[in-house]
Amino acid sequence: FTPEPLPARYYDKDTTKPVSFYFSSLEELLAWTPDVEDSFNVALEPSECRQPPLSSQRPRTLLCHDMMGGYLEDKFIQGSAARSPYCFYHWQCIDIFVYFSHHTVTIPPVGWTNAAHRHGVCVLGTFITEWKDGAQLCEAFLAGDERSYRAVADQLVLIAQFFRFDGWLGNIENSLSPAAVGNVPHFLRYLSAQLHQRVPGGSVLWYDSVVSSGQLKWQDELNQHNRVFFDACDGFFTNYNWREEHLERMRGPAGGR
Repeated sequence: FTPEPLPARYYDKDTTKPVSFYFSSLEELLAWTPDVEDSFNVALEPSECRQPPLSSQRPRTLLCHDMMGGYLEDKFIQGSAARSPYCFYHWQCIDIFVYFSHHTVTIPPVGWTNAAHRHGVCVLGTFITEWKDGAQLCEAFLAGDERSYRAVADQLVLIAQFFRFDGWLGNIENSLSPAAVGNVPHFLRYLSAQLHQRVPGGSVLWYDSVVSSGQLKWQDELNQHNRVFFDACDGFFTNYNWREEHLERMRGPAGGR
């Protein structure tokens, strides 16, 4: 008996040890189906109760893990031999943990999801498009009818449900055609609704990048140019060049959220 070899993405090419993986293209995303082969990437820790809960009206703190593009020593499911890998010890201080990379679909490494859930912290993966390739990818699923963007949203929800993390940060950092940007709120609204149904406590956040005209134009705040996306999902991730006056101006558009 000779077992069928698993796809190459399941193993590190240098050490051959099992690793957490990502998808680099729309084709990979749409072709994925839940499989027992993926089971060692599934988080096993249920999310502990947190007081006060994430849904309360208190201020909440988000940490975005953007460590040199991600998937470094933390990708090794069975542990790493590195002497000083990046670790985060202050789970009691945060409410949401975003694992970020520049791959199209970033599935949080299972070790991070287990650690976060052990402390009652919500874990989000990243769906990102960038540059010319990203613009082409967006046109492929956003510029057409609703079947295209719903298929992508359904896959994202299925991935979060299967691997047992809690949702997505949407980060479109390329310009969009009028047809594509017009469908972004519909995509976000559908993704959020489906995620809420199938992933209890799940969240969809939107990164401050594209504005309602389709231009890639970071605002460093929530305002009339990007509020349409905020209104279609659970929250807004402000671009990082904000200053205090940006935060003051955000009080109006944010309302009670």
